[in-house]
Amino acid sequence: MNAPWDAPSRGPQRAGEELLVLQKWEEFTSWLLLHTAKWPKSCRFTLAQRLENHALDIVEALVSARYDPRGRLQILREVNLRLERMRFLFRIARDRGLPSARSFEAAMRAIDEAGRMLHGWRQTLEVAANRSVAGPAAGSPSP
Repeated sequence: MNAPWDAPSRGPQRAGEELLVLQKWEEFTSWLLLHTAKWPKSCRFTLAQRLENHALDIVEALVSARYDPRGRLQILREVNLRLERMRFLFRIARDRGLPSARSFEAAMRAIDEAGRMLHGWRQTLEVAANRSVAGPAAGSPSP
């Protein structure tokens, strides 16, 4: 199976970085659910379940961030923390020999890309917030 980010998107590319990160994360979550289902039973109810829960929680948080402008920055910080937890859990799984080297690499690339996209989204929000606090630029005419 293709790595989660390598496959073409299911539909036309939607506008907005928040939609793109949500779409990409949804694709990764589907990929993750397929792969962790193949893990041995002894790990499916520990590591696999934790990874799956984090991935699904991130989907829910991204939807919330999209529709909650006031809580958006805090939600994105929490998502970033979940991504970091997933990195550690994947490393533990790799140490136990659960994902193949190829699957591990694909998962880490997907998590890293999601982290970069979230960082960009957060920066955009922080710049917009700073502009609104600073008011009109110096030298610009007043209304």
